[in-house]
Amino acid sequence: MKRQWWWGISLAAAAFLITGGGCGSVVLKVMKGLSGENRVLSRYQWKAFRWCTNGLPLVNHLEKLTDDDTYILIFGNNTELRPTGGFMGSYAKITFKNGVMKEMRVHDIYQPDGQLPGHVEPPYPVQESFRQGWWKLRDANWKIDYRKAAQDIGWFLEQGGEERIDGIITVNLGTVNGLIGILEPVQVRTYDATVTRENFYQLAQSEAEVGFKPGSTQKRDFLGAAGVALWEKTKSAKPAEIFKIIKLIKSELDDGQVLVWIKDTEAQKEAELWKWGGDLGFRHGLDYLYIVETNLGANKANCCIQRKVNQEINNLSQSSSLRNTIKTEWANSGQYPSPRPPEFWGGDYFNYVRTVVPRNTGIKRIRIEDGVGERILRESVPADFASPNSLRQERSYDMYHTEDVEEDLKSVGFWVRVNAGSTASAELELESQAEDKNSYSVLVKRQPGIEGFDYQLTVNGKIEVRDRVERDREFTVALW
Repeated sequence: MKRQWWWGISLAAAAFLITGGGCGSVVLKVMKGLSGENRVLSRYQWKAFRWCTNGLPLVNHLEKLTDDDTYILIFGNNTELRPTGGFMGSYAKITFKNGVMKEMRVHDIYQPDGQLPGHVEPPYPVQESFRQGWWKLRDANWKIDYRKAAQDIGWFLEQGGEERIDGIITVNLGTVNGLIGILEPVQVRTYDATVTRENFYQLAQSEAEVGFKPGSTQKRDFLGAAGVALWEKTKSAKPAEIFKIIKLIKSELDDGQVLVWIKDTEAQKEAELWKWGGDLGFRHGLDYLYIVETNLGANKANCCIQRKVNQEINNLSQSSSLRNTIKTEWANSGQYPSPRPPEFWGGDYFNYVRTVVPRNTGIKRIRIEDGVGERILRESVPADFASPNSLRQERSYDMYHTEDVEEDLKSVGFWVRVNAGSTASAELELESQAEDKNSYSVLVKRQPGIEGFDYQLTVNGKIEVRDRVERDREFTVALW
């Protein structure tokens, strides 16, 4: 019901923009200010705007959020998957003053990285992969909860010389491609390039990574030119295109492919109410399953990765104990183990997997079958971390490591290597207590940057669910 109500208001607002009238005039003035036209809005105009758009998410905060504020728009390349979407190669810095966008400028992620003072100890999987001895902005979207990851990103940016940051929004390549698909072709005159949904990624990679050297502005310049061209075309979009853009952005927010963090507490609460804030969404009374992948192979292997998850629940002697077996299988359709630019950017998939489950879940066994071999993992011990993470030199394929994610959740992390043209699997045998002896309920989350995966739930030997998970889903089935 809430979805239909929101859409009714959204379409009404769009109609006002197109057809004019009192509300149309006010909304148009506000939108033009937000899009960069040099005009200052009066208190009356803001009040009228709030009245005309009453009920839309965040509009009651919009005047305050654009008074004198700076936002970061992260471009995530989800063909190199990271916990909150994709590898952060570039970002746009957007500044507002009195409700008017004053500047939108695109930067390469390595620019503030090179100005970071001091040393930050890296997460151990990052060090095991890159062996550089430090943690920097490019890998700052490490934490599973986007609210925490965004604060880390903001801290690294500020340490690298950026001004006060009031919010961070992350979008993935799929969202940008979707916008281009609506407005294509987009002419990037600086590069004499015609960008479409089909060639955008290839063009970006060719300009950015063929002969790329640290400190180069090549990537920033191309993405900046493409971003400006796309933005200009958006401002002159036709009514039908406006509807499509509204629909796309709303869908991407609802699906968790666009994530929002705002420093203002009240605005952030509203974003989380609409499930746009990237929080983990744990609730008591149901089980929880969130499989989070991180590509630490310095390639774009996720161009060619498919996955499926099979979960099997069994009662133990009609008690309240449940045996929960989770098997994830990956298939890598890439042709070569390493990138072969400019035609192929994938390769072997060096995947650090974190499976997030309720904190009281017992871990009985973890079995991996992948490009390294078949093995049963041991649990990490304090001796494994006796030395600083920054000294680690090899991937610890033999162990799993648990960490508390929040009060009620923990992550179980381990390595899986999926070679090009091959498959791999991870099977976790867990044990937990049933919240309800008569039924089993589970929240299955889908990671940002992944379109979806096939999911099967078997209870006491009977297949109860066989579905495709393309956004967070809840499933409830009978135990008897």
